[in-house]
Order: sequence, then structure tokens, then C-alpha cells
Amino acid sequence: LYVDGFNLYHALDSLNRPHLKWLDLAALARELTPKSQRVSRVVWCSAYRPQMRAKLRRHQTYHDALEARGVVCRMGHFVVMSDGCNACGHTWTVSMEKQGDVNLALSLVADAEDDLFDVAYLMTTDGDHAAPARYLKQRFPKKTLVVVAPPERRHNRFLLEWADWKTTVDLDQLERALLPAAMNGPDGEAIVRPSAYDPPPEIRRGPLRLVHSAS
Repeated sequence: LYVDGFNLYHALDSLNRPHLKWLDLAALARELTPKSQRVSRVVWCSAYRPQMRAKLRRHQTYHDALEARGVVCRMGHFVVMSDGCNACGHTWTVSMEKQGDVNLALSLVADAEDDLFDVAYLMTTDGDHAAPARYLKQRFPKKTLVVVAPPERRHNRFLLEWADWKTTVDLDQLERALLPAAMNGPDGEAIVRPSAYDPPPEIRRGPLRLVHSAS
């Protein structure tokens, strides 16, 4: 499974269910694949945005949690540039993510070259990834490519031109694939779920029971 981190994040963010962002991608990979397939690798490509410190801390914690689950995390970076209006002279800064798409493309192609998979699941709706998808199918026609759309997102038609199959992540799969509230990292350090990702009270309490009153 090869995950476009920002594409997935924005899809989850639009659901207005913050607890779903605490997502175990290794568990989600097992949700997406049939029992006849073995998940051999999960790659997540993202980038830290240091200008937003609270989000950065959550991002770093999530990165550590994914690594503890055996996910390969390949990180890019952000570049801050100045932009402005030639007509009025107003200026502002723009942050642009770098290396994420390249990291995802290289991960997919390099693993195909090393024959690490028979079936690749590519999770994104970004049409820029049609280029590595095309290369994969032309260079390795016997390998299967499954395009995965994040929840409540439409598949990209340029990606579908090279896909053997398509699927979409549903909400039930997300709920079944959440990380635990706390876990141990690779070095034994504690990794605790950020409070912003705590599930709502009705989920933390578990299923409700209906009690009939005698009156």
C-alpha cells in the first residue's frame, strides 16, 4: 500500500471526525486487501510543516506511531516563498510542500524494480500520480495496480486509465483500523494519542444498551 499522506489527510479532515486521523495504515491495508493476499509493505509519504507548531507536534507523534506499526515513512519538507500582487503591491507568503509526490513515485517504482509486490495499492486522487502509474504498467505489465480513493473522494480519471482495479475506503474500514490510545515506540518510548484525536464520548463508552423501565 502506497499512501499519499496529504491527499488522505485532507479527505479525513473534511469528514469532521478528528479521531479518524489517528489511523493505523498497516491495519487499513489489511482491511483493503483480500485474505488471499499478504501485505508486505506500507509506505506513507508526507512532509512536516514547521510553521504550525501544534499541528507539527501531532504530525510527529503520528509519524512515530506509524513507524511503531512497521509503516515506512518517507518525509519531504515545506518551502516558504514570497508572492505578491503587481497591481497593488500587496505581498504575502506561500507554503509549498516538496518531495511528497516524488517520494511516493520512487517508492512505487523502486519496489516494483526490486520485485517486492505482485499487487500495488496506490491511495490517492491526485492526477500527478498517473505518470508513475503509467510507468509501472508499461514497465511491469504483469503487476496489478489497484487505485484506492480516500473516503468520500472520487477517483481520478487519469489514474483509472492505468488501473487494473479500483476501490474506495469506507468509514467502517476507518473505524476498524484506528491506532490504540497508547503504545510503545521502537525504542521503548511511550507514544500517546494526541487529545485532538480522542474519539467522541459515545465511541469511548462503547455500544449503548437499551434498558426498559418497569414503569
